[in-house]
Amino acid sequence: MGNRVGVSAFDYIGDPEGVISSIIWKDVLAAVALFLFYFGLFAWFYNRFIQKSVLKSTGQKWYLLPVMIFITALLFIPIRGGLGTSPINLSTVSFSNKLYVNHSAYNFLWHFFKTVEKEKKMVNPCIYFESGIANDKFKSFESQRIESDSLLVKIDKNNPPNVILIILESFSDKVISSFGGKYGVCPNLDSISSESIIFPSFYASGNRSDRGMAAILGSYPSLLTQSIINYPEKSKKLTMMSDYFNRNGYWTSFYYGGDIDFYNLKSFVLQGEFNDIVGQKDFPKEIRNMSSWGAPDGYLFERVLTEIDKKQPFFTVAYTLSSHTPYDVPAKIIKGEDTESKYLNSIAYADSCLGDFIRAFKKTKYWSNSLVIITADHGHLHPGPTEIIEPATYRIPLIWTGGIVKKPAVINEICGQPDLAPTLIKQFGWERDSALFGHDVFSSPQYAFYMWDSGWGYISEEGEFIYNQNDNSFKSYFTNGSAQPDFDFAKSYLQVLHDDFLMK
Repeated sequence: MGNRVGVSAFDYIGDPEGVISSIIWKDVLAAVALFLFYFGLFAWFYNRFIQKSVLKSTGQKWYLLPVMIFITALLFIPIRGGLGTSPINLSTVSFSNKLYVNHSAYNFLWHFFKTVEKEKKMVNPCIYFESGIANDKFKSFESQRIESDSLLVKIDKNNPPNVILIILESFSDKVISSFGGKYGVCPNLDSISSESIIFPSFYASGNRSDRGMAAILGSYPSLLTQSIINYPEKSKKLTMMSDYFNRNGYWTSFYYGGDIDFYNLKSFVLQGEFNDIVGQKDFPKEIRNMSSWGAPDGYLFERVLTEIDKKQPFFTVAYTLSSHTPYDVPAKIIKGEDTESKYLNSIAYADSCLGDFIRAFKKTKYWSNSLVIITADHGHLHPGPTEIIEPATYRIPLIWTGGIVKKPAVINEICGQPDLAPTLIKQFGWERDSALFGHDVFSSPQYAFYMWDSGWGYISEEGEFIYNQNDNSFKSYFTNGSAQPDFDFAKSYLQVLHDDFLMK
């Protein structure tokens, strides 16, 4: 119910009585009548206008072969959906926060075969125990959780604070000195950190934007080979971060300077029922064409600042793009033409834009009653040397600043992207919907997971470990003394996570 017909329809063929009992016969008769009408119309049109000209054909010329090959090659463009940054996907035609309305815009055959393709991935790659045992281990571990009443911010319930969530593209702790980085290319973030609450042990859930956005906005972890953001029928069951603010009378908005169809982002954001959604097409052409990905960060922040006083209180998400490959930013701060230098230059540019925004926002009347959260969608391999399996690749910034922050602090608790929403909701004193994954940062036990295609990392108070799916082995990167981590829990977490995804 509520899903567009796909390959899952064949799951019910084994129960013909149930199928027949569910059929509305007038709809079937109407569909057959419509088919016969169009079949007859096509037959008449063919016999009336086409058949004679086809019969008169006297053969083909030799030069038509290369022409046909060229025309066939050009079909790649409409098949892909154009020459933009994102290929055609469900977000391309999504326009409503009601999924069933978007269903009406999906091409049936395209959607059907897309579900066939996805069906091949619908297996749990993390089967380590019998299903019941994995669930028991997971629940037993989580039943030990001890909650905390730690509060980082001052909230006046009679004057709800504004919240701005800034999600930086491809930012790693490796480039921020205040987070242990050694490259010194983010002086603005360093300055902001000195008067803020920072979380040096905060980890991205995956290594792609779609996985990071699902973990931040939907509090749903990355999966090994895919992301829930690409499955609207599943992601609609998540409680989004924006949902909590919508319930509490906030004006919600989402800003992105790039192609919001990329990674099925628009469909996902629409499910969050943001009041305003701004994407690449909402910027002037001369601005959105300044870089390969769209409007540079400076123009994004400028627009957020201009439109920030629409309604009070507000929850605004600003998602940057300038630090995305190919790193073509309108500034030259770091010299060099190699990939790493270009990346560092884009980071320096993004940092300068963020600094300008924070300084300008501080001058507004909203700063004293606002919380600004700064984080990233995922980390980066550059600057190296780090590999895709290493914890340092996934360690990303998390900064809380603004007028309602009680005092600067360094929070060393281990946490990850799925924990951001639960922590924020608890700080606001709101009731949180039940969810298996993600926990308040100040509760214990503490842990974080990150995933890549062939393995996953487990960060706990006992150390940093990676699990290789190919040879089913753990490897230690760092251990805290002789304490032994609960690897059975780590395995059960991954198994329960993937089972939960399949059942949604």
